[in-house]
Amino acid sequence: MRILEVDMPKKAKTENYEVLLKESFNRWDCLYLYGGSDPFWSDGVNLSLVRKHILYYKGLIAETMPPGNYPEIYYRETPPEVDRDYMARTSEIRVNAKAALESYKANPDFRYIYRHAGSLGPKDERASYITGLVRSVAGLEEAIARDDLVTMRRFRNPWRDLEFIASAAKYQREKPQKDEQLSLFDNNDENSEDEELEF
Repeated sequence: MRILEVDMPKKAKTENYEVLLKESFNRWDCLYLYGGSDPFWSDGVNLSLVRKHILYYKGLIAETMPPGNYPEIYYRETPPEVDRDYMARTSEIRVNAKAALESYKANPDFRYIYRHAGSLGPKDERASYITGLVRSVAGLEEAIARDDLVTMRRFRNPWRDLEFIASAAKYQREKPQKDEQLSLFDNNDENSEDEELEF
């Protein structure tokens, strides 16, 4: 949250404060109505930061312009403080997260890499990516259970992973499984295709 203190004073000296203030108001409006895409912070946290930008630019206008010559945007009311946990479009985030989880669980290639993720040795160059994907989907299921909207929002588009999932499954199917000891449940996907995946 030190962006205002560190970056803005030096940069803003040569900027048009009216334009920057308008941009900050527009950013606040869009964040409040539509939400952002920050993978770690809620919309409320980001709205608080943008509100500080608005106050900062209003302060610079008051410092650098004579009273009575302030731009019209200066007189727009500063947005209210918003709860740090505020998230826009919560219903949409929840619906998309549940749909994403179901699409992963129903995907035959994902089901395969999930069941065989342990077959890749630690030195295998793809092991960390495959394990990471499996863990992120498990994290999605936990986020849904906790109603963690910030984590759920990361899965707006699970279809972006389909190409990687398909190539990972192909890689695992073609790789010799020397060290993997298959159980009765893992020896073929046909017997377990309808079983629920549990993370």
